Amino acid sequence: MNISAVLLACIISTILVTGLISHAFAVQLTAFLSPPANSAQPDLTAVRFLTLNYDPGSALAQQFNGKAEHVRFTVNGTAGGMSQLISTFNQDIATEKQSPVRFNNATLQYEGDLIGEPNQLLISYKVDLKPSMSNYVLQANGTQGSIIDLDWRSVSVNQPLIVDTPKYGKVNVNYPIGLFQVTHPQLGQQLLNSPAAAIMQDPLFNFQAIGQSMDSWHFLFDPTGSIAGSAGLFNAPAGSRAVSVYALGESSLREGTFTETVRDASATIGGQSVGVHASTPPPSAQIQIPGFSRTEKTSTGEVALVTTQAPQGTVTATGGFPIQVLLVFGGMMGAVAIFVLVKSRK
Repeated sequence: MNISAVLLACIISTILVTGLISHAFAVQLTAFLSPPANSAQPDLTAVRFLTLNYDPGSALAQQFNGKAEHVRFTVNGTAGGMSQLISTFNQDIATEKQSPVRFNNATLQYEGDLIGEPNQLLISYKVDLKPSMSNYVLQANGTQGSIIDLDWRSVSVNQPLIVDTPKYGKVNVNYPIGLFQVTHPQLGQQLLNSPAAAIMQDPLFNFQAIGQSMDSWHFLFDPTGSIAGSAGLFNAPAGSRAVSVYALGESSLREGTFTETVRDASATIGGQSVGVHASTPPPSAQIQIPGFSRTEKTSTGEVALVTTQAPQGTVTATGGFPIQVLLVFGGMMGAVAIFVLVKSRK
């Protein structure tokens, strides 16, 4: 057997498997919206990276160089401040999006990391919210099929979201400053009193980028579930094999280019200048709907019209979805991992 061929196959397999595993981290929104159920468990993930650049030998360098701190906790149900958090999301969905969608109980997982180096402090955030969601069906089994609301996907919560944790006490999970307030409150206050305050209070739960027109999403109608199922990426709905898949995140001529969002500021800490850099990865999302769906614009936003099968002659895929998106999604987080490494070295 050709050793080179074997090595090449192993490398390709490793890339694909690693990409598929890591992909779950990259996606900022996943949702499976069944019209008959009118209830779902979407997954909303906020990701942000900060870098504090300081002089080697400075007070911050002495404080953080070589140190690593990790904050981890999970809050479930409606206790521990979750009831108010859910209520805030619902208020913003109703007022910003004029949507009837409602979140019920939810699970929140928070991960915050601080890694110190000789000339910089690297901070990363991953906050994952998994609510029970209802009321996304605007009309069931009408003359055009069922109508599903899609506007909730771009919800943005601007105010603080405080949860109670046994280990860390009250934590603001929606602002980057929240991590500093429970680990280094004095530094956190100095950052809030500086021009970097806007970065430190820039909401993590901001999904406005995912609200761009559904025309910029890739679309695939899989009448048998064979493509999605064989890729191992999508769920098989009970009682229905056909599924419509919308995917956002791959840049192309048709869909456009998606880039990171960056902000920069400066602060004076201990009498020395510190550069503050923030970056949010490009948007990425997946929405699955059992049956055939097509999107339409309304006076307030966008909806999906869902039928059991695709009308004859309907375009059932855009942008080369089966090849480009299923495989690119498989390797997307490999690119995100590189993105993180590159950002950490800037």
